[in-house]
Amino acid sequence: MSGRQFVDTLIHLGYPKAESLDPQSFEWMFEGEGVVSFLDWFCNNVGTTNVLHPKDIQEYEKLRDSEEGVLQGSQLEEALRSVTVGEEENLTDDQLRKVISQTEHDLGIKKKRKQVLIQKRNKMSLHQTSLSHRLSKVRSTEVKVKSQFKHHKEQCRTDSTQMNANLENLVQSVEELHNLYKCDGVQNSPSFLSQLSLDEYANAEEKFSQELTTFTKKQFFEGISEMAGEEEEVSRYQILEISDPDSLLIRGERQEVNLSECKELARIQDLYPKSESKRIDALMKNKVASQCLKCAENLLHSIQAGQFGNNIQDIHKQCQERRESVGQVDRDLYKLRETDIPSLIMESTSSQVARILTGDYNLKLSRQDYFVSNQDQVISELVKQRSRNEFLTMAFEVETQGHRDTHRLLTAIQQQLQTQLQSWSSRMSMMDEPSLSVAKYERGTVDSRDKFTTRLHHMLVDRSDKGTDQLFLTFDGLVEGAHRLKCESDTAQHTLTSTAVRHENRLDLLESNLMACLDLVYAGSSTTSGQPTLIPRQLLDSMTTLDNLIKKLERSIKDVVKELETKKQILRNDPLLHKERKMFSFFFNNPAHLKQLFDELSSQLQAHRVN
Repeated sequence: MSGRQFVDTLIHLGYPKAESLDPQSFEWMFEGEGVVSFLDWFCNNVGTTNVLHPKDIQEYEKLRDSEEGVLQGSQLEEALRSVTVGEEENLTDDQLRKVISQTEHDLGIKKKRKQVLIQKRNKMSLHQTSLSHRLSKVRSTEVKVKSQFKHHKEQCRTDSTQMNANLENLVQSVEELHNLYKCDGVQNSPSFLSQLSLDEYANAEEKFSQELTTFTKKQFFEGISEMAGEEEEVSRYQILEISDPDSLLIRGERQEVNLSECKELARIQDLYPKSESKRIDALMKNKVASQCLKCAENLLHSIQAGQFGNNIQDIHKQCQERRESVGQVDRDLYKLRETDIPSLIMESTSSQVARILTGDYNLKLSRQDYFVSNQDQVISELVKQRSRNEFLTMAFEVETQGHRDTHRLLTAIQQQLQTQLQSWSSRMSMMDEPSLSVAKYERGTVDSRDKFTTRLHHMLVDRSDKGTDQLFLTFDGLVEGAHRLKCESDTAQHTLTSTAVRHENRLDLLESNLMACLDLVYAGSSTTSGQPTLIPRQLLDSMTTLDNLIKKLERSIKDVVKELETKKQILRNDPLLHKERKMFSFFFNNPAHLKQLFDELSSQLQAHRVN
């Protein structure tokens, strides 16, 4: 059965435009087992008698549309029984003889055909018996193969179920991972730090930086130069290093500032005795004035109280005594002012200078403490800001590492799935080969889709028929090519065997000829030290000389190697000699490097001299 037979049946039945149909387009219908039996019956039994004429269809339509209707069931059977068949025509004797003779002739032909069919039946019976015998032998193998097929089928079904479950789990995991990474801001909340917006953090850090900048300007730039005694621009600020003893605030500012302070200290030292003397005089005068006032108040109080009476002599006497006491006090004060006080003032000058210097350094230390405290506060805030930034960066790095691991895992899964898909595609393409599937009907030619059989045909047949092009590849040609290849293989095996035999014979002949040559060459030899010399005297002398030269050369090479090892040992024991040798090689190969070595040695020598 084929598409061509189906198209021919349609043409025979009068199907419209059946001649334009392509038989190849109907080949697929014969691949289904359930349809092949119907198509076989249709192509072999349906003919023009089974097709209604358009005129009959029209009459049937008229009869169905009429009021009488169409007979069905028992009515149709009664109508058919009422139909009478006309009497047969009477035959003459001659016609009857012809009919009998024709019948006898047909009977003889049928008997002969019957004998032929009986012979064919017997042959087919024998063939069936042989096939049954073969089939009985194959049944055990068939049962075993069926059990293996069933086992493999169950295993494939189990593997397929497990694979489907694994794929479903993988799809579910990938979907969950996709939902985890998906963040639309409405339904799904962010799951990772990288999905969060950093605008608020950036704004907060910007605001913090501005506030810290304002605080720094206020604490270190506005009015600090006047307080620190600097005359530079106030826009520059350096971090104060407390561990550095050369800091300006610790060592007393610059050189000119130190000179001006020394001059001011000298001026204060020169001015201190005078000012101190004036201060003491003023204190003394103030004390004398206060005492005189007190005395006057006492005298006035006494006079008002009437303690003195009217005795003027007593009053005069008391005044005289007081004047003498006052004069004594003045003399003592003059002595103190002229002798003791200046010496005391000169002695107190050093303590006064120390007090001035102490106050100056206390001021500078206070300034330093002020700078250090504010600086520590700024540095603490900067460290906190950097800690926040580094913590956020570290969190991003950790999360990025997790994302990389996830990406690496998904990439590995993708590559593995692609590999499995390619393997599955190759297996499916191999299983689609027509040679691996059971044919629904026998074919005489090779299917163009059967790549395996096509390649096998090219290997077996086309290698011998290179000049001919075949329109169709047949299985008979494939079998003939296989037989031809088998014959060629047998011929090659026979040729190989005969060649091996000839090779062995030639080897035996060569060995026998060699033994004969040896017998001829060494025949009658009476030497006791071995086989006789068969080379010329000149060649023997040359070989002896060459051997002596080789021995001398070997001794010379050993001496050179020994001398080289000795020199290497000397170089290893004497580093200066080794360095001299390297410099000597640098003198010819790398002068620039030699100059650099000399510069380094000169600098090291100068450093040793300085030390």
